[in-house]
Amino acid sequence: MAAGLLQNLLSSWFSKPDHQREIYDWIREHAPVVKIVEIGLGNAKRAQELIEFSQKHSGGQRIEFLGIDMYEARTTGDGIPLKTAHKTLNATGAKVQLVPGDGAMALPRVANAFRGVQLMIISADQDADSLRQGLSWIPRMLTEESVVLWEITDGKGNLSFRAYSQAEIEAMVPAPMRRAA
Repeated sequence: MAAGLLQNLLSSWFSKPDHQREIYDWIREHAPVVKIVEIGLGNAKRAQELIEFSQKHSGGQRIEFLGIDMYEARTTGDGIPLKTAHKTLNATGAKVQLVPGDGAMALPRVANAFRGVQLMIISADQDADSLRQGLSWIPRMLTEESVVLWEITDGKGNLSFRAYSQAEIEAMVPAPMRRAA
């Protein structure tokens, strides 16, 4: 009990980078959060911490996690190999599905099968053009209660999240690209 409380405090108040505290606060406030998507895993550290934190607030429900990333094919060279990401995230006990690719390639492949997402996180390092091409697939994955936390940078290297609802994401999709759910 005390260890769980300590972990909550550490994640909510002291996690680094600072802006990630918003994720933990949202999970705690909307628990149980059991269906999570992250677009842009990087080294998968945040994904692992998200799963573990969500498990503590899941009421015993199994976490379902979908990770979309270029993995070792990242042009920046900082990606984790897909096999290593599978091993790391499966060790949490969550039901993990990892899909190689960027938003434009991966979202059409998974949008219809991975619905009812409560929390979607889009990393700031994702290609904006690719995300725009895949944006029309995101609303069908969400519910009215879902949130998309889109990581943004202020140009000075400081990161924060902008929260979007399903309706706000839908409104961002150009009319000719909107798809029936």
